[in-house]
Amino acid sequence: MSTTTTATVVETSPEVNIIRLRRNARRRLSTPTLTIQTHRIQFCHPFPPSLEALDLSTSSSPAQIIGSLRFLVLSYLAELEQRIALIESPDLEKWQTKGELTIEEARQWAQETLEMLESLRNDVCSHLPDIHLSDITVDNLKSHLPDFPDVPSISDMRAHLPDVPSINDMRSHLPDLPDCISVKLDNVRSKFHDIDFHTPLDYVPTLSERLKSLQTHLSTMELPIGPPGSHSMLSDLVDSLLSSELVTDFLQSATPEDDVFERAAREVTRAVKRSFEGVHLISYHDLPEPWQNNSFVTQGYRFIPIERWHLIIMSLFAFHNEFLNIHTHLIPGLLWAINSIPFVNPSGVEDVPEALFMAFAIICLFSSAMWHTMAGCAHCPSMEFCARVDYVGIGWLISASVGTVVHYGFQCRPELEKLFLIGCLLTGLLGNICPFMKWFNEVRYRGWRIVFFLSLAFFSLAPLATMAILFTPKAMAAFISPVVPSLISYVVGLVFYATHIPERFISEKWSRYLDRIGGGSHAIWHCFIVLAVAQHKAAIRLMKDGIACRMYA
Repeated sequence: MSTTTTATVVETSPEVNIIRLRRNARRRLSTPTLTIQTHRIQFCHPFPPSLEALDLSTSSSPAQIIGSLRFLVLSYLAELEQRIALIESPDLEKWQTKGELTIEEARQWAQETLEMLESLRNDVCSHLPDIHLSDITVDNLKSHLPDFPDVPSISDMRAHLPDVPSINDMRSHLPDLPDCISVKLDNVRSKFHDIDFHTPLDYVPTLSERLKSLQTHLSTMELPIGPPGSHSMLSDLVDSLLSSELVTDFLQSATPEDDVFERAAREVTRAVKRSFEGVHLISYHDLPEPWQNNSFVTQGYRFIPIERWHLIIMSLFAFHNEFLNIHTHLIPGLLWAINSIPFVNPSGVEDVPEALFMAFAIICLFSSAMWHTMAGCAHCPSMEFCARVDYVGIGWLISASVGTVVHYGFQCRPELEKLFLIGCLLTGLLGNICPFMKWFNEVRYRGWRIVFFLSLAFFSLAPLATMAILFTPKAMAAFISPVVPSLISYVVGLVFYATHIPERFISEKWSRYLDRIGGGSHAIWHCFIVLAVAQHKAAIRLMKDGIACRMYA
C-alpha cells in the first residue's frame, strides 16, 4: 500500500529578500522519508528602505542624481526579474491546486512581465547614461585598489622591479607624449560634450508613467514576488525627483533659443550611434523629437544617415515598423501604373477624367511610399520634405475625386462645370501650399491637418447642393450613390488613422510583434485608401451618363 502527496509551498521573507520554494517528494510508506528540497535565492542588492536612497539635496549634482536613479531602477528590475523567473522554473510543475492559478497562466503572466522588464531596462539604459562623476576622495580611491605592501624607501622599491633601460632608450619606444595627451584630452572633451543632462531628466516623467504601469501589472496577480511596498517605493522615488527643487531649477536653467540646434544635433548623433550607423532598429524614445510621430509604436524604427542612402533603399526589403506602410501603397501603385500603359493593357483604355483621376491616385500612392521610406532617414530636411510631398499627394487625390463628380454631374451645363473645376484646381493648389508651411508637419497640429484635408473634401458639398437645386435631391442622390462606398472607405480609414487603433489598446507583447512589420493603424488606413481608389474608379464608369444629360434626354 502506498500513498502519494504532492504540495508546493511558496514562502517569502521580506526582511532578507528571500524566496523559498518547497516541494514534497513522492513517498511510499515502505520507504524512508525523502529530504525536502529547498531553493534559496539571496539578493545581494536589497531595495532601499526609504527615499533617502536618492539624494535630492541641493548639494547633489545632476550627474549624481542620474547615476543614483539609474542604479536604483536597474537594481529593482534585476531583483524583480530574478523573483519572477522562479515562476517559470520547473520546480513549480506541480504548483496546481484546485481553485488556484494554473501553472500555464502563471508562466504566461511571468513571460509578459519579463518582457516589460526587458523593455523598461533598455529604455533606462538608453536615456540614463552610466556616468560616474561623483566626488572622488583618496579614501574612496583606496577602497577600490588592492592592498600594496609598505615600501620604506626607493631602494627597496627598486629591488622589486626589473632593470629598466636608460631614459633616452625609453623615449625612443614611446610616442610623442604632448601629442598623445592632446589627443586623449580632445577625446575626453568630446565625451563630456555629448553628455546632455536635460535629456535624461526629461525622461523622468516617462519613467514615472512606465513604473506605474509596471506596478499595475504586478498587482493583477497575487504572486510571491517580494514585499509589496517595494513596488510603490521606486515610483515614490521618481515622483520625489520630479518635484525636487534641484531638478526643477536645473531644467529651468536651460536657454532654449541658444541650445536648440546644438541639442538637436546631439540627439541625432546619439540616435545614429544607437542604430549603429543605420544598421540596427531603435525604439521610439531613442528618436529625436522631429521623428516622433506615434508614441504608441514603440519599437522597430530605422535611423539611417543620408550618406548611407543605399541602406535606405535596401530597407524597402527589410522588416521594420514602416514595412507595411510602404508596400500597402507601393505595390498597388505599381500595378495600376503598369496597367495604365496602353500596350500592356490595350483593352483598358480610359477616358480623360478617369485617366487623370488614376494619375493623381498613383502620384498619391507613390509619394506616400516615398515618405514612409524616407521616414527612417536621419537627415531632417530630407525626411520633412518627403512628408510634405506626401501631404501634397493627398490633396491632389481629394481634388481629383471631387473633379470627376463635377465633370460628369455638369457635363451638360459646361458653365457650371468650369466654375466648379476651377474650385477643384484651387483646392488642389491650396493642398500644395499649406503642407510647406513650417507648422503643418508638427505633431501637435496633427488634428488640424485632418481638419484641413476634410475641408478640401467638403468642397464637394457645393456642387452636390447645386445639383439638388437644379434638378431634385432624389436625382442627385441617385447620381452620387456609386461614390458612397468609396466615401465610407475613406471615413473608416480616417477613423483608424485618427484614433491610433489598434496599437493604443494592445498589450506591449503584441505591440512588439506588430512593430516589426508596421501592422498598425497607419497600414490599415492605407488599405482603406487603396480600396476607396478602386471603388471610385468603378463608380466613374457608372457616372459617365451624367445627371444633367439624363434629365434633359
